[in-house]
Amino acid sequence: MILVFGGTTEGKKVAKILEGQNLAYTYTTKTKINFEGKGNYIHGTMESRDIESFCEQNKVTYIVNAAHPFAENLHANIIEANISIPKIRFERSFLERTKDPLVTYVDNFKEANLKLGENNYKSLLALSGVQTIEKLQLFWQKNTTWFRILDRDESRLVALKANFPEENLVYGFPQEVAEEIKLFKKYNPDVILTKESGINGKLQQKIEAALATKKPIIVIRKPLLSKSYICVNTETELLKII
Repeated sequence: MILVFGGTTEGKKVAKILEGQNLAYTYTTKTKINFEGKGNYIHGTMESRDIESFCEQNKVTYIVNAAHPFAENLHANIIEANISIPKIRFERSFLERTKDPLVTYVDNFKEANLKLGENNYKSLLALSGVQTIEKLQLFWQKNTTWFRILDRDESRLVALKANFPEENLVYGFPQEVAEEIKLFKKYNPDVILTKESGINGKLQQKIEAALATKKPIIVIRKPLLSKSYICVNTETELLKII
């Protein structure tokens, strides 16, 4: 049995790879999704102890972490789980970082908040996801801010729980450059903020749209992963291990 942490394009890819090899797997996500794979599906937050128990009870032989790059708690919980099985990270592809005066990379949201204050920005279009609303609270409580989130009840609940103004929620997901340009022109923010989400997260399209509209964009760098992970990003590399 292989335990796959998914909820991403990479997770779906891993599921298909395992199905192609007739390998039994359980696919897990933090929130419930419409999973169409052939493996067993579970959902809910898994702490280190939960991962340990599941692996012992289900005789798990490998963990494949294909969750979002910014699922930091999960990445840590998997490593902290006291289990003697390989922990594989199936990573998405990332392009070289853009070098331009309008593009600023920071390590975390604390640095992002500092940059927003230092530059005296008064409006922000955040493309960093609903889970980051709370992390930018100091800014949006005092300045005009729009958050693009997925058009689903779970996302709306997170936003409303944080007391973010519902009228400033923008529904959608990453688009190609032309569509992002339209969005940026529509709201005309002082600055745009996003995460280093890689090729699948259409980071480059967001950056190109920002440059085309001459908007500064702040990019939160992807978190560093523990060296305890066996990192792969292709089917061939994954199958060599399992």
